[in-house]
Amino acid sequence: MSWLREIDRWFMVEVLPHAAAYRARAAHFCGRDEADDLVQEAYARVLAAPDYRDIASPRGFVLTVVRNLALERLRRANVVRIDFLASLDMLDVADPSPDAFAVSSGRSELQLLLRLIEELPPQCGRVLHMRKIQQMSPPRIAEELCISLSTVEKHIAKGLSLITKARRERVAQAEELCPTVPKSLNQPLT
Repeated sequence: MSWLREIDRWFMVEVLPHAAAYRARAAHFCGRDEADDLVQEAYARVLAAPDYRDIASPRGFVLTVVRNLALERLRRANVVRIDFLASLDMLDVADPSPDAFAVSSGRSELQLLLRLIEELPPQCGRVLHMRKIQQMSPPRIAEELCISLSTVEKHIAKGLSLITKARRERVAQAEELCPTVPKSLNQPLT
């Protein structure tokens, strides 16, 4: 095993033997279904640490990372409301008999949506585009991008939240420029 990096050997000796404890801690915070994803995310954080040699208690360090990641997920879950998950479903450009205004309005809305998706972090934007524009299912997106279904769902929730926030900011700017903008435009996508 001379091809292993020093950090890999350290990881195998100091971190991996305690995998059951990490999974148990993760399951305590987020359930058995999410535990493996949480532990893998913790491993990635540990392996990205530049000063891993300075970690006095690797087991305790990883358990702390697992706890912090679980708390971060819980905070995010409390911030993103469920109604944001379907916020782009109202965009109905394919109306069977649209009038000129509906077509123009739909195109403008779609162009704005595409611009907002492009402004998202790359992976988040890619996942949201695949879900909302290409109409791919979350499991198919996960398979296509080689990421977990949980990660796909997080990217979708994060993307919808960021887009809703950006739309609200644009409406607020429009209201400052033109105070007669109807308040109904300041509603989140539903």
